[in-house]
Amino acid sequence: MSEGKNLSKPTATQFRMIQKDGTLNIGNVSKKVNFGDLYHDLLKLSWTGFACWFVTTVFAINSVFGLLYFLLPSSEFEGFQHSSGFMRYLDSFFFSVQTLGTIGYGRAAPVGVLANLLVTIECYTGLFVIALMTGLIFTRFSKPRSKVIFSQNAVIRNFDGVPCLMFRIANERQNNITDARVRVYLVMQDLKTGFREFYDLKLERDYSPIFALSWTIAHDIDSTSPLYQLSNEELKRRVAEIMVTFSGTDTTLSQEMYAKSSYLTDEILKDHDFVDVIRRHPDTSVSLMLENFHLVKPLN
Repeated sequence: MSEGKNLSKPTATQFRMIQKDGTLNIGNVSKKVNFGDLYHDLLKLSWTGFACWFVTTVFAINSVFGLLYFLLPSSEFEGFQHSSGFMRYLDSFFFSVQTLGTIGYGRAAPVGVLANLLVTIECYTGLFVIALMTGLIFTRFSKPRSKVIFSQNAVIRNFDGVPCLMFRIANERQNNITDARVRVYLVMQDLKTGFREFYDLKLERDYSPIFALSWTIAHDIDSTSPLYQLSNEELKRRVAEIMVTFSGTDTTLSQEMYAKSSYLTDEILKDHDFVDVIRRHPDTSVSLMLENFHLVKPLN
């Protein structure tokens, strides 16, 4: 394990499956678009990406219907200011915008059979698009998002002569979380087969009925531990990674919430301890000082 200075970033030669923020460091090189997972993919987009997709989709729909209206004879409509050219297309485009958004200013209107059929198709398209967008936006707002944070580094210190691997977590949102559970795994590559092997690390406490303050997760590196007598060089050679998963129930939404992170060997500091983050007040209340959450100190 690392000794001495606090390293916040892994070395360039170390691969990790889970990034510090919980996202997977695994990409899909397939260029095939899977429309069956479109709903799921849209939920995973950032709000900026989702807004861009929303605007692009609505613009594309109106552009297509505007072109179809433009190709119809002028006799199919009344109220258009222009009868030909690009300005006629703009009239058709904005008529499509008004139809899709059920605005209907009343200046332009379809009078022919073909135009009315096309307006009918766009009305059904608008109902579908609005329902889809409303459902996506509602789901994105209502989806529980974890604000559980993990310490930037893990530490190792001795207790009664036994090395103990520790890291800590806290709830940055300060909402109520019940039935909190933590699982920790050591993932290493088998140098003979090349396969990655998973080892469950036994914790001193893996369950908390109420997760309100910080929680220090501890694993004793004794003779039963998969980390026992493994050197830092051996762990690096086997591309070792300690994965952490968290789950709990958000009492505000009554929904399960999840978080995950990982630690590489360069992010585990030997003979260090965490700076205290709990402040006790004279009125018997306590507060969590998150500004100290990632701080560690060397042991004398």
